[in-house]
Amino acid sequence: MRRHLAPRVSVSGQIQPRQISDLAAAGVTLLICNRPDREEPGQPTHADLAQAAESAGVRFRVEAFQGRPTPAAVEAMSEALADDAVIHAFCRSGMRSTATWAMAEVRRGRPVDEVLLAGREAGYDLAGLLPSG
Repeated sequence: MRRHLAPRVSVSGQIQPRQISDLAAAGVTLLICNRPDREEPGQPTHADLAQAAESAGVRFRVEAFQGRPTPAAVEAMSEALADDAVIHAFCRSGMRSTATWAMAEVRRGRPVDEVLLAGREAGYDLAGLLPSG
C-alpha cells in the first residue's frame, strides 16, 4: 500500500517488479530501495527491480540498510528531494524509508513537528528517531 508523506514522496513495503509500471503511470520518476537483497526469502532482487524500472522509464537507486538510516541513505534522499523527483521509497514495511525521508527533511530545514505529523498521518510513528532525554 502506497502512503504519501508529501505531495511528491510516497513509501511502502516491498514492491514487485510488475508494480513499477503502475507507479510510473502515477507519476513516480525515482524509486529508492532501502532494503538489502535477500533480506527475506522470495523478495525480488535489486537487479529484477532495476530492470523493471528501466523498462518503465523510472530511475532506480539502491540505498539499502538495516536498522537506523545510514548517512548515505539520508544523503541520497536529500539529493532526490532537491532534484524535484517524484519519489517512491520502499523497504520491508515502509518504516525505514519513512525514517530516511524524515531525517532528510529535517536536515533540509523542515520543522521536526511537521515531519513527525506527516509520518504519523501516513501511519508511521517516528518518535523513536528523536534523541531521548
